[in-house]
Parts: sequence; C-alpha cells; structure tokens
Amino acid sequence: MLQCLRRLPNSSQLADTIPRIIAAYRADDEPWIVGYSGGKDSTAVVKLVFQSLLRVRKRHKPVTVIYCDTGVEIPMAAALARKALTGLEKEARAFDLPIHTKIVSPLLNERFFVKVFGRGYPPPTDKFRWCTDRLRIDPVTRFLKSQKFESATVVLGVRESESATRQLTLAENKTHSRFWKHQRGEDNRKLFMPIVDYSVGDVWLVNLLIDRPRTLRAKQVADLYAGASAECPTVREMQGAPCGKARFGCWTCTVAKNGVTLRNLIAHGEHRLEPLLEFRLWLERERNKKTNRWPRRRNGEPGLGPMTLAWRRRALRKLLNTQERSGLELISQDEIVAIQREWSADDPRGAQ
Repeated sequence: MLQCLRRLPNSSQLADTIPRIIAAYRADDEPWIVGYSGGKDSTAVVKLVFQSLLRVRKRHKPVTVIYCDTGVEIPMAAALARKALTGLEKEARAFDLPIHTKIVSPLLNERFFVKVFGRGYPPPTDKFRWCTDRLRIDPVTRFLKSQKFESATVVLGVRESESATRQLTLAENKTHSRFWKHQRGEDNRKLFMPIVDYSVGDVWLVNLLIDRPRTLRAKQVADLYAGASAECPTVREMQGAPCGKARFGCWTCTVAKNGVTLRNLIAHGEHRLEPLLEFRLWLERERNKKTNRWPRRRNGEPGLGPMTLAWRRRALRKLLNTQERSGLELISQDEIVAIQREWSADDPRGAQ
C-alpha cells in the first residue's frame, strides 16, 4: 500500500504519514482517543491508524475510536457512521488490533431540542454558537474523565486547508511540530493531527485507495458527499476543483447558511429530508423575531431573553409534524418529557 501511495501526487507526504503514526504510537504509553464523525477526514484518519497498527508488532496501548451522536446529525450520515463503528471493532478483533469503539451523546438536559424548546435558548448564530460545546465537546470530555486517564493522546482529522478559520485556530497552542498541539485547559492531553498537511484530494486518495478497514466503506462516504456537495470524489483528475467539500453536522444547524447540504441531498433523491429543510429554515427565520423572545434575560437584565413559552410550544408541535411527515425519528420521548419539565418551571413567567 505504501508503494502505491508513493506513485501518487504528493507521494512523499502521503507515504510519510503511516511511519509518523507508528512513531507516535510507539513513543509512550498514553492511550489514544481517535475522533470519528463519519466524514471524509475522520474516515481517513481511522484508516491510517488501522493500517499503522497492522505494522506494529508490540501493540501496547488501547485505541478508542469515539463518535459523538448529537441527536441532530443528518440521519443518513449518522446511520452510516454507526454501521461503520459496529463493523470496525469486529474487524480490528480479527487482526488482533487493540481498537475499540465508543458512542457518546450529550446529557438529556443538554440536547439541542431540550435547550431550544425546553429552556428557550435561541437557535445558534455565529455570534452565539452555544451548541458546539454542549453537543460535541462536553460529551467527549465527560468520557475522557470517566476513564480517569492520567494522560491521553487525542487523534483528530484536522487539516490546515479546511478554512482560514481553521488555520488561525491551529496557529494557537503551537508545539515543536505542526502535527501536535496542546489542548487548552487540559495539561494532561495532547492533540495529534496526522493529516494536518493534507488537501481534500489527499484525503480522498487515502479513503478510496486504502482497503482496510473494509467496514469504513469509502465509496458510501464518497456517494454521500457527492449528494451533499453536488461533487463527485475522484482520484483520477487532480487538477480540477477539490472533491467533496461538503461538511456534515447537525441538520438543525442555523449557523451554516441556507441549509446547502440538506438542499443538495434532496436534489440527489433524499426527499425524506424536505420536511427537515423546511423546519430548519423556519428556525432560522424565527430566531430573529423580537416577538418570539422575552424582553428580559433570565438574570433580570434588560435585553432579548429566552424564546417565549408560546413559541417553544409551537416549535415542538411543528417538529413533531416534521417527524411524522419525514418518517424519521427526530426527537425521543425522553427529550419531550424533559422539555415539558422546563415548561413547568417557566410557566409563571410565560407571559414575559
């Protein structure tokens, strides 16, 4: 496989990645946590880690591939990721690799719909992006703390070329190597980013040309990206526009404008998502209406406060209608009960 990579564009860069991962794995006894989202970058990292461990004789420490299910992931992307994780652990066991998988989720009271429809948080904006910590970072942090690791290495599929914002973020917390970063606020945790220097094309070369683990089906990931971004990942034509630039995340996301990913998936035949797109666009419109907000914050200070109780009730009804129309499970009964508890606590203030 390394010989194959050496014959490709950026050959030395790609061929150097596996030796780099092997060296990092052998360097200490810290357990590894590999972040996996089901997207192209994290799929490439898991494939590269798997291939690296096949070449290590003494596999002296565990590797946990962790997936955070926020509860509002794009349904087909979430289904693909869960299926891949189920097969990954079995395939690793067949090769005697110390790879395990773990799915984590936000606490019930931290979930998106409980926050928005129950507590009255406004749907996220680029200036009030409360969702990333609550839905993605906190569940992983809780898992790491539950394991009581004295120290750990977190392996991420982060790339400098993703965006200008990503480049600025990576410029912070520098270390001696571009592939390693300190994690802010966590002195016992290091971040290892083995594909930080990859382009989108490099990522697809890894995904489509590396065979194992076979349970991470690169073609299915590529097909999903093709539908989401109206592009077709390819390894044959490297001079054109990068393939598969779409980003998968929460279908409810009101930070990304216009629901482009949902629109493209619908255009490629995923018509079940039409009610979800309609609901997501409605959320974006509704969050900016002053009549939907309390005139005071919860601390009593003047300014736009939580969404009104009347709006929250209307939003839940609309979501349940969206769920029925799409045939997809969008909210659990436990979340509905938690939302209703929040309503009871706010009821005396509902007219504010």
